[in-house]
Amino acid sequence: MDDNAERPKSLKFKEPVIDVAFSPTSDLVASSLITGHVFIHQYSLTGNTRQHRLKPHRKSCRSLCFGGDGLSLYTASKDKSWQSLDVTTGAELTRVEEAHDKAINIVKYVNEQIIATGDESGGVKLWDIRQNNKPAFTFKEHVDYISDMVFNTDKRHLLATSGDGCLSVYDVRKSKPFHVSENQDDELLSVAIMRGGKKVVVGETDGVLGIFTYGQFDDVTDRFPGHPQSIDSICKLTEDLCVTGSSDGLLRIVQLFPHKLVGVAGDHKSLPVEKVVLSYDQQWLASCSHDHTVHFWDIGYIFNDGASDEDEDVDAGVNGEEQLDAQAMAIQVSKGIVDDEPEIDIDGLSDGSELRARSDPEPGVDSSDEEDEDEVDIVDSDSDSGESDGPDSDDDDKPTLDQPTKPLVPKSTSAKEEPTDANGSKNDNEDASDSDGWGSWGDSDDEDNDSAAKRRKPKPTKAEKLKAKRAALAELVNPDKKKRASGASFFADL
Repeated sequence: MDDNAERPKSLKFKEPVIDVAFSPTSDLVASSLITGHVFIHQYSLTGNTRQHRLKPHRKSCRSLCFGGDGLSLYTASKDKSWQSLDVTTGAELTRVEEAHDKAINIVKYVNEQIIATGDESGGVKLWDIRQNNKPAFTFKEHVDYISDMVFNTDKRHLLATSGDGCLSVYDVRKSKPFHVSENQDDELLSVAIMRGGKKVVVGETDGVLGIFTYGQFDDVTDRFPGHPQSIDSICKLTEDLCVTGSSDGLLRIVQLFPHKLVGVAGDHKSLPVEKVVLSYDQQWLASCSHDHTVHFWDIGYIFNDGASDEDEDVDAGVNGEEQLDAQAMAIQVSKGIVDDEPEIDIDGLSDGSELRARSDPEPGVDSSDEEDEDEVDIVDSDSDSGESDGPDSDDDDKPTLDQPTKPLVPKSTSAKEEPTDANGSKNDNEDASDSDGWGSWGDSDDEDNDSAAKRRKPKPTKAEKLKAKRAALAELVNPDKKKRASGASFFADL
């Protein structure tokens, strides 16, 4: 099957995409551009359909999010305004001009009554949608930009990260902040609530995941270093798994408690990842970067593993092994262990088949596709119609596409020696008893063949093979268990 048929086609634009959001109820995705445009597409494996092309803001649309019912879309802009739109018709529902004194960086849907906004000077406002969209509470606990927000429904707490290095927590029912953390000596760029609400994870500029224990917000209780560059976005998958979007262009699947890398979900070719989000059906990730593109990545296998390993193999068949092989190949290529996709036997556990990376090298959009051609030209069409940002151009918001990134550090490797006998010749019978790469389960050759056959273990089941491959993948990710236990970098070479 063609790779492009396994996931929705990428959405390409003429200008950088700043934010992307999935609808919580349907196959819709919204994208915001540096020009102030907002696009809503319906995505599918058979093709993407543009539903709306809107321009709600004069300057860059820095943030957007869907309402809880998926019927409304909230946007916030550098022009200091926020707006709500009807997803079905594209009509404007609400618009609040001069909502902040400074440009708004982020808008977050809290519930059917409240939305939250944060600006580039550190201000946070809670808006009561029922009362003519007036700010219910205004907070000024930070001295630098608000970078991200997340809402804890159970506690009714809004958590915000800031460029000043602090995490703030607000009870949306009260006019005073619940808590503000100590300065973490680094910019906090992203935030997620994990472990059933017991942990709060923040992404930092130096590539560290800082971990707070909920209710103990003075300082982090754990730190997980390893990303070579800043962690600009965190997307929660499960209570123990998240995806990080980094400035080096990689989307990494990370497990917490114990901390380790699980795999690489996507790659923006060394261009910084602005945002990564999960679809409502937990099938796709969408991410945007400085490549002017929204990419889709298949993540459904994380949630479709089944209740047990046996069920996993019955339902997924060879797909589970292909996923592990693809992750192993992505890690080895990124580390420089291999140059392409040769046949690799992971510690003697694979069947010798070629490992296949899951994502295509350049998803892109076929220029011959009429729908995609229209999408490529959508921004330029404004100039034809006379629509322009004029003096409110957003050049200061536009990212630099050729900014340097840290090179990947290759690891040296030596070819695996073939076994030889006492005379120095190759031993062609090393794995003759088992052609699938699992080796011989029998005893030593000097024992009687009948006796060896009696003690020979049965061939492994699919579940056992899959478990072994997972163990091999974990060994590939971090072969030094002592370093992992000490909290050393778990993918410093990626």
